[in-house]
Amino acid sequence: MPSATRTRDWATYDYYAVLGVEPTADADAVTRAFRELAKQSHPDATDDTEATDRFNAVSAAYAVLGDPELRRTYDEVRAQSGQGPERGILFPVRAPKTTRRKPWSARKALTVAIVGVLVAILGVGAAMLTWSMHEHDARIRAAYVPVVASRADTEAGPIVSFLTKHGVRYRVPEPRRHGDPNGHGLTVNIRYDPANPEHVIVDSSTMGRDITFSIVTLKLLVGGVVLAGFGWRRFRAAR
Repeated sequence: MPSATRTRDWATYDYYAVLGVEPTADADAVTRAFRELAKQSHPDATDDTEATDRFNAVSAAYAVLGDPELRRTYDEVRAQSGQGPERGILFPVRAPKTTRRKPWSARKALTVAIVGVLVAILGVGAAMLTWSMHEHDARIRAAYVPVVASRADTEAGPIVSFLTKHGVRYRVPEPRRHGDPNGHGLTVNIRYDPANPEHVIVDSSTMGRDITFSIVTLKLLVGGVVLAGFGWRRFRAAR
C-alpha cells in the first residue's frame, strides 16, 4: 500500500498532465510520452539549468503511470479525493525550451531565388559550351585524316614525321595534346588536314573532358533549380 505522504501527493498532483496524456491513454501512449519528454528534458541533452527538475518530474510521473498496479491505485486515490483530471494541480515542471529559427525575410528569400536562377542560367551556358566543343572536335576529327607518326625530340622541340595518303612525308612540330593523352613514346596518333598536311592535331579522345564538363553542367542546373525553388517557397511564405 502507498504511504500516507505518497497518497497525499497522488491526490494533489496530476501526473497525466505532466506527461501530456489523457487519463484514458493506454500503456503504450504513456510510454511514448515519457520517452519523448525524457529525451527533451534529460540534463545531458540540454544546457537548461532546470532540466534536472523537469526530468525528475517526468520520471516520477512515469514511475506511477507506467506501473499498472500503481496507476490503478493512483486513479482510485484521486477519485476518492474528488480530484479529477480537470481539478488536479500540475506537477511543477516547465515546458522544455525550444529554439526557434528566425523566419526568413522576403528580401533574403528573393535574393536566394534570384541566385538560384542565375546558377541555373550558368548551367545552361555551360551545357551549350560543352556541346559546342564536342561538335567542333567531332567536325575536325571527321575532316582530318588519321595516321601514326614517328616522334623525335630535337633542340627546337619534339617533332612528328608521317606519310600522307598520297605518299608525301611531312615533318612538323608535335601538336599540343588535349583530352586523353596517348603518351610520349616513339610513335603518336595524329590527324592531318588534307588541305594543309602541316596542320596536325593529336588523335585522342575528348571523352574525359566532355564527361567532366557534363558533370559540372548537371550540378549547376540541378543546384540552381533547387535553390531557386527553395528561395521562391521561402519568399511566398514570408509574404
